[in-house]
Amino acid sequence: MMRQRCRRGARRALGRMWERQYLVVVVLAVLTAACATLSPTSPEEEKVRVVTERSAARWKAIINKDYAAAYDFMSTATKATVTPAGFKTIASRINYKDAKVNEVSCEAESCKVKLMITYDSKLMNGVHSPLEEYWVIDKGQAWYVWLL
Repeated sequence: MMRQRCRRGARRALGRMWERQYLVVVVLAVLTAACATLSPTSPEEEKVRVVTERSAARWKAIINKDYAAAYDFMSTATKATVTPAGFKTIASRINYKDAKVNEVSCEAESCKVKLMITYDSKLMNGVHSPLEEYWVIDKGQAWYVWLL
C-alpha cells in the first residue's frame, strides 16, 4: 500500500513537471513568434516603431560601450564584411554621449533613420551632429546596415 502511494505521488510529480515544461515551451514559442513578425508588408507604423526602438537600443549599447550588443543589431550582409573586433575598433574611436532618433521613414523592406548624436572630440566636448542610418527588414526583424 505504501509503495502504491509512493508511485502515485511520483506520477503526479512527474505529471506536474511535464505540464510546467510544456507551458514553458508554449510561452517561448509564442514569444518567439511575436518577435519575428516584422515583414516588408507590415504596416509602416509598425516598421517605424520597431526601427525606432532598435536604433535607440543600438545607440544605447554603443554609448555604454557594449559593442557586442551593438554588433548584434547588424544585418547579415554587414556582419559578412565587418568582424566584431573591427566594429569595436572603429566604434570605440569616438566617445559618444547621446543619440536621439528624430525621424524614421520606411519603404517596403528598408528604413532610413535620422538621428542627432552627441559626442566628445579631442578639441571639443558635446559636439552635436546629424546622422542618417539605414535599416533593412529581413527574417522577421529590422537590421542595421553599416554603409562603409
